Amino acid sequence: MKKKLNNSFTAITVILFVLWLMYPDGIPWEAIIGILFLAKEGIIRWQMKKIESLEFTPAISLAHGYVNNFLEPAISELLSKNGAGLNFKIYIPNDLEELSDQQIERMKHQLQAKGFRLKEIKLKRKTGRPHDILTVEKQEGSVSYFDFPRTLLSLQSYIDYKVESAKNEMSDEKKQVLGGRLVAAFYNEVQRLIKKKNIESMVNFVGKSLEI
Repeated sequence: MKKKLNNSFTAITVILFVLWLMYPDGIPWEAIIGILFLAKEGIIRWQMKKIESLEFTPAISLAHGYVNNFLEPAISELLSKNGAGLNFKIYIPNDLEELSDQQIERMKHQLQAKGFRLKEIKLKRKTGRPHDILTVEKQEGSVSYFDFPRTLLSLQSYIDYKVESAKNEMSDEKKQVLGGRLVAAFYNEVQRLIKKKNIESMVNFVGKSLEI
């Protein structure tokens, strides 16, 4: 797209330059060519921004599925069982590797080392996909519900596709950067949807420090 725009604007510029040489008087050719170049840069920037936004579409789609098919129905079920005062925590990784089975198990051990009692429960919802969540309790009656959004792992195939289709070889470090940006897009969209559904008072986000 950018190459086509460049070629089109180059052709128009050449035509204007020839007209300028043929008819130098009476028309402010310098101003017209200057405006043309500004328009070219503006359109190219708009196109690049549009392409960049499309890159985050998979993460945004996952966020909608996570909130609509899991989080909101889960909160509704837990509220029906336990009443008000629900405390639901969502783990947000820095990169996708943190959601591997091994790393999740290590984080569970870290929580236990901090004195938390953990228990997995299965939600029996009429709507939404089946899903196990973790209960985290340190003091009697202070139960939090904890979820690792492993749906984000499906982004790995998208990242691999982007790497394989890139003209230049992408290092593991750059793959992590792309993964981090997709995670951030997921997190931002989940936050927006939570606020839209008016459940933000019941949901918190937890990072690698596991501060609960």
